[in-house]
Amino acid sequence: MPSPSRAIAFDVDEASLLTLREAFPGWEIEAVEGATAASLPPGGAIGAADLLIIGAHEDHANTVALCQGLRQQAGRAVIPLIVLVPPAQAALVNDVLKAGANSCLVLPIHAKEVASMLMRARGGNQPGRHTRNLERAQTEDRWRDDGGQG
Repeated sequence: MPSPSRAIAFDVDEASLLTLREAFPGWEIEAVEGATAASLPPGGAIGAADLLIIGAHEDHANTVALCQGLRQQAGRAVIPLIVLVPPAQAALVNDVLKAGANSCLVLPIHAKEVASMLMRARGGNQPGRHTRNLERAQTEDRWRDDGGQG
């Protein structure tokens, strides 16, 4: 039997932890309090994870440094990283995205929103993905005018 998926939540409030558990039933969600870039164990000793979540700190520099620290650990460069930002700290969004976060969600979060965000983060950046093949004909139409001279 495969092991359950695992998420690590750094400094996430209790309400958001409950929402994460609702969004990912059956996942193991580990809460880490008081996380800073300096407190991260060297070499990714925190353990394997399928998702990383950071609750934004009052100190913007600490949140940005934590994002960078997690991204620099071996094996964590491709793990989806989501930052939960209070509405009063909306200015932090650009900084954490530049520091390596895949996405930001403004508090309070909702289970569907979090699950959708993970699916987009796993899918990666694919420009035009939402419009690909929408105009494709169902069957070949020899009489269709595609423009130009025949």
